[in-house]
Amino acid sequence: MNDQDDALNIIWVADNAALASWCDYWAELPVIAVDTEFIRRTTYFPITGLIQISEGEKAVLIDPLSIDEWGPLRDLMVNPGVMKVFHACSEDLDVFDRLLGVLPAPFYDTQIGEAYASAQWSLSYVKLIHEYLQIEVAKDETRSDWVQRPLTDAQKRYAALDVVYLAQVYPMQIARLEAKNMLGWVMEDCESLKWQYQMNSDPEQNWDGVKTAWRLTPAGLTLLRLLFIWRDEQARKEDVPKGQILKDRTLWSLSKILPTHHKAISEAEELTGRQHRLYGDVILQNVALVNELSPDEYQLPLEIPLPSQAGDLTKSIKAFVREQAEALNIAPEAMMKRKLLEPLVRYLFDGTEVDWTNPALNGWRRDVIVNPVLEKFKKS
Repeated sequence: MNDQDDALNIIWVADNAALASWCDYWAELPVIAVDTEFIRRTTYFPITGLIQISEGEKAVLIDPLSIDEWGPLRDLMVNPGVMKVFHACSEDLDVFDRLLGVLPAPFYDTQIGEAYASAQWSLSYVKLIHEYLQIEVAKDETRSDWVQRPLTDAQKRYAALDVVYLAQVYPMQIARLEAKNMLGWVMEDCESLKWQYQMNSDPEQNWDGVKTAWRLTPAGLTLLRLLFIWRDEQARKEDVPKGQILKDRTLWSLSKILPTHHKAISEAEELTGRQHRLYGDVILQNVALVNELSPDEYQLPLEIPLPSQAGDLTKSIKAFVREQAEALNIAPEAMMKRKLLEPLVRYLFDGTEVDWTNPALNGWRRDVIVNPVLEKFKKS
């Protein structure tokens, strides 16, 4: 433990009135650091065990098991005058989406920021705090049960340190980014992270991400989409992990078989007897829906993987991206992730149109790296 730990001012909030009072206090501040603790072992939705907020001095631990009036915190999370600072916040977004029905705005992620400030990709909280404050933060409560009550003093201290130090690091990191004229870039990437979270949460948008879905026929793809969306709805209804309803591999196998009777269903990969009993009729109903469609109503075929001949082009573009990132002293992964690289390679290799709706392909990245890649590697 550090000397700073001994002086921690930890405040436990377990009733609606106290939460509302603290939210009034935070609403007058320009910046707050936020974190959550939750468990998600056997459920679809995260079970929130704790919400931590700090301005850098006091660590307020909010007990979601005792509070049922979330209006003040909801208003705070979307207050445009208060910056909400997180570290590696993708799972925190899920917690607030579930608990409050909103996503924090505006918000800032120090893990994203550090990829630009010091070119370190996916830096852990422990390393971040050591980088800026030269303090060793113990992570011995990482796998705690956060819905048990009462929480131990060690759990409370661990949770408090996740926000007190974060609030102290934030202005230091901002100063580094402003010196490099990259704060705007980080804020764009934070918004892109929110967009990506919303896409990942929508089964209508990500059903085609099932591994080797491109191998399926148009009829099979149509069934895969129907089953994928139904599975998400069913998992939400039962509040269980999606794989407990049906695994991705099972969805793919059913979509290949297109079963019209229960015996055929039983041939699907990784399908348990319990799943067959519970969901077999629904599977057959969806197959029947597909069979009622005409071929022109089927899903269009998906893009096949790039051929090996595109490998050299991919390597050359990666090397170019890495060179540009090193020149700017930012992490290459921040400049262009693999998911952004592939559509550019496809466009250059065979002319496949790029989907420009992804905000990560626009903004600063469009001018600094996307357009230079397209210009440098376009076919002569």
